[in-house]
Amino acid sequence: MMKDIVFYLWLGIIALLLTNCEEEKFNVQYPTDQIPPQAVSNVEVVNMPGSVQITYELPDELDLMYVKAIYPLSSGGMGETKVSAFSNTMVIKGFGKSRKHLIELISVDKSLNESNPVKVEIEPMDSPIYEIFESMDVLTAFGGFTLKWENPLNENVLIEILESDTINNLYNFMDIVHSAQRDGIYSIRGLDTTMIKVAVFLKDPFENYTDTLEVGVKPYFEERIPTNNLTAFPIPPYFELFGAGRDHSLMFLDNPSNSTYIRAGNPYGYMPWFTVDLGLKAVFSRLVHFHRAGYEWTLHNMRELEVWGTNSAVTAAEHTRLPAEWREDPNWILLGHFKSVRPSGGEPGTAPTSEDMEFILAGEEFEFLLGQPSVQYLRFNIISTWSNSTGFQSPRVLLYGQVER
Repeated sequence: MMKDIVFYLWLGIIALLLTNCEEEKFNVQYPTDQIPPQAVSNVEVVNMPGSVQITYELPDELDLMYVKAIYPLSSGGMGETKVSAFSNTMVIKGFGKSRKHLIELISVDKSLNESNPVKVEIEPMDSPIYEIFESMDVLTAFGGFTLKWENPLNENVLIEILESDTINNLYNFMDIVHSAQRDGIYSIRGLDTTMIKVAVFLKDPFENYTDTLEVGVKPYFEERIPTNNLTAFPIPPYFELFGAGRDHSLMFLDNPSNSTYIRAGNPYGYMPWFTVDLGLKAVFSRLVHFHRAGYEWTLHNMRELEVWGTNSAVTAAEHTRLPAEWREDPNWILLGHFKSVRPSGGEPGTAPTSEDMEFILAGEEFEFLLGQPSVQYLRFNIISTWSNSTGFQSPRVLLYGQVER
């Protein structure tokens, strides 16, 4: 008798472990009857962009397991969504263009008996990808072109970018962008200054597609600005560098292990600013900024930044005036005001997503205002960091534009 108890005890433990190792499943029992449950009642529908929310009253069934919905997919097949008996609400996603659908709601008990279906008419609004597509803009840029779009619902979308080959009537693949950014922006670089026709379309996770947008673009000439002759002016007396060899010329070199590091915790509470001499004059098109490895989207990594330029050596060398004063100096020209944005929309202190990491490892890109003059001296004014510290660290910054020759 004791052996039997031990045997069944171990059998129960093993079954419990196996259950915990698998994905959550509905608790199906061996069929005890063949009596179908009653159907749901008082069904209410809320139509939403690309989806519907359905609420209902559950039948009074002790062994009710779940309610399922069966509905047509945009791809032509049928979809199925199940919601346990602990809820009276389900959300069905994946619809494309708005039109009426007839769906079926079916109650299922633990013996897998099914009720008679309740047929419900729904009319979800257009999938969010169509509104995003309408906001899509393709802009000519230095060395390529830039896509901009609005995604107010932060929907996950896939944007496919192609080059239209009008001679052979083909599309050549260029890139794919996965994004949930509210204010999306993405650039293709490294192109010649010849006219090309760009084709763009969107897709959602449910295989709904938009039309294709075709735009002709002729990229502006762009080159990487050489920084081998760059020198750093002294930092303002309110700040100090962390450790030896941390000055602000290092962030412009191709060796991320020697990063610029301005110590946090200065007694004045000021945010850092600093100035460099490029040793040449250039018109700037964009800046690519990287985060300190292992501390992405946190610590002293820049979150908001101003870049100023001047051709006055005297103005550039002056470094004791506070920003409220030197920003009013007409010798300083505001070249760009940049804000670092996580693609996932995550706030400081939250873990970065894979999308965030892929984005920042490639370098965060900021475009300078068009129509600026060529300048020799740059001043970086840090407005905020991702931890709201008063320090600043950067392993690498790349500058692009046109060198004045």
